[in-house]
Amino acid sequence: MRRLTRSELASRVGPRPPSDAFWRRAIDRGAAALAVGADAVVGEGEGETDGPTEPLDTGDIVDVGDRAFVVVGAERTESGGRIYRIELVADRDEG
Repeated sequence: MRRLTRSELASRVGPRPPSDAFWRRAIDRGAAALAVGADAVVGEGEGETDGPTEPLDTGDIVDVGDRAFVVVGAERTESGGRIYRIELVADRDEG
């Protein structure tokens, strides 16, 4: 599990990171799907590890301002990219 800031996430997902509008909608809905192109996924032998390197993994947390999202799932796309399902982490103060 990693904990990333919004800017760290942006550097992992390629040239078109999620916009402010994406994050506002995600916060309003409490969940979102984040699509990442195949170029953001490092394939065999291209990275520092022996296997593919994912920009995100299930359980990773992304901090967006005073809110946080957890990655709850990932699906491979036909083109080799990923769709990450994220959910808003409930505030500890909420009862």
